[in-house]
Amino acid sequence: MRINKGEVVAGYPALTVRKFLRLCRSCTIVPATAAYNLKFDKREGSVFLRGLAALGLVEPAEHMPTGEAEAYEISSRGLAFANASAARPITRRTAESALAQFMERLHAVNGNAEYLYRVESAVLFGSMLTEIERLGDVDLAVELSPKVTEDKAFRRWCDRRRHAAQEAGRRFGSTFDWVVWPRKEVFQALRGRVRTLSIHEWDQITKMTDVRYRVLWGDRKRIARLIPGGKRC
Repeated sequence: MRINKGEVVAGYPALTVRKFLRLCRSCTIVPATAAYNLKFDKREGSVFLRGLAALGLVEPAEHMPTGEAEAYEISSRGLAFANASAARPITRRTAESALAQFMERLHAVNGNAEYLYRVESAVLFGSMLTEIERLGDVDLAVELSPKVTEDKAFRRWCDRRRHAAQEAGRRFGSTFDWVVWPRKEVFQALRGRVRTLSIHEWDQITKMTDVRYRVLWGDRKRIARLIPGGKRC
């Protein structure tokens, strides 16, 4: 899916809607969530979410949070919209180069003893697996695994990575940014500064149906079990 930068969705800029859906794709969404993220009041948050529901981008949540009158979850269409590219099309040659560079960075990440996470699996999906010459971007799904699972060791390693980032000049704008940094830094290292790469969390592709994918890294049989709606090519 592609979107235009000037497009309007449910009365709001398409890029604003895409950013919101990317933030909320793994959680239950209530009007207060929309109000907080988009800087408007709760009533407008409810109107916004109902507009997204009318377009099929969100759907009523299976379980209603305590004290809430309405709640939503991102739909499969909403996931596709969250992953949509607004960049200009690229050539297949450019995409192949970006993919080769990504694989180099993947090996570098897995060889870096400082990171808390390693890449367990990586797959390619989307338009690059078609025959078209002009592509939207290079869609990748990446599964990260922590190098330690014991709680105290995990927390200590997380704190080391956050403090290292601060010493390097990074400023965390919110508690959420602080919490997710050990994972986020790995995704940033994998992406580099290549705008043509669209790197997705692993759970996004496991929820997709009729998705074609190519295994770039990891156990093929295990990946096939984790993506039951997929077809390897």
